[in-house]
Amino acid sequence: MRRPPKTTLLAAIIIIGLCSAAVAMTGVLIATARQSQTKLGSPLLLYPVVRQTSGACPAGTQGVTGPEPSCYEVTEGIVIRRVGAVVLRPLRDDSHGVSIRLVGADREAFADLTRAQQGKQIIVVVGGRVVTAPWVDAPITGGEVLLTGRFSRADAERLVREITGAPGDATGT
Repeated sequence: MRRPPKTTLLAAIIIIGLCSAAVAMTGVLIATARQSQTKLGSPLLLYPVVRQTSGACPAGTQGVTGPEPSCYEVTEGIVIRRVGAVVLRPLRDDSHGVSIRLVGADREAFADLTRAQQGKQIIVVVGGRVVTAPWVDAPITGGEVLLTGRFSRADAERLVREITGAPGDATGT
């Protein structure tokens, strides 16, 4: 029996390796696509701030009145209706934040928004109220939004429930 040339064996090994890699990558893509998603009880609205002024927004202004009261004049933002997770996060300063893991196209939309607003302000609106109005130091491209605002644990838990529409435990554990 004649042995196949070394190049044929090498080609067969490479083809088998590539096929194995393709099967493995397909499994990863399927697992990522099936990643659990949570429909939000109240959409998360993120708006770029054009200008902030003291007091309530005058009639006819494209803006949102914050709790200070401040008028946040805004432009078109993004609406997030589904996320991977919403959990309470203890912070170093003894306050609490709310971590939101974005999924799908919202990850890229949020990254684009934070790129465009670098050095500027955005507001986060939940249930018709401004929950935080952070300044964007750098683009956020990892798909995780961390809402902070010196929230007490009770305030952060209430915010998790408001965002998810869930009445239960908001600790994420």
